[in-house]
Amino acid sequence: IACVLAAHLSEVGGVKMNEKICTKPKGNDGESRTEGCLKQTCKNGVWRPSLEETVCCYDREAFPPNKTILTTTSQDGCTTTSIDCRLDGDKARMVFQVENSCPKPATENQVE
Repeated sequence: IACVLAAHLSEVGGVKMNEKICTKPKGNDGESRTEGCLKQTCKNGVWRPSLEETVCCYDREAFPPNKTILTTTSQDGCTTTSIDCRLDGDKARMVFQVENSCPKPATENQVE
């Protein structure tokens, strides 16, 4: 009878007694919540923050993969730079791209 009682007391309401529950917000050990760039994981009764790896974070804003984060064009309109969010395996990465759309200047041989 003592063994049955001890086994019953080690789990109450579907939660093991040795697992600590996080509060504000409530969460079970190992549970994660994501808001923007921040991922919170409940560990031993404390919410532990980390960066969410499935989005790109730029200027405190989350961008999903395959999204352009920022684009800038030079004053002469020849050069466009962009920062894009791309998926690299299971992690999002920012990719910097430069594109030159103006023709190259003529060489001396081409002018003659």
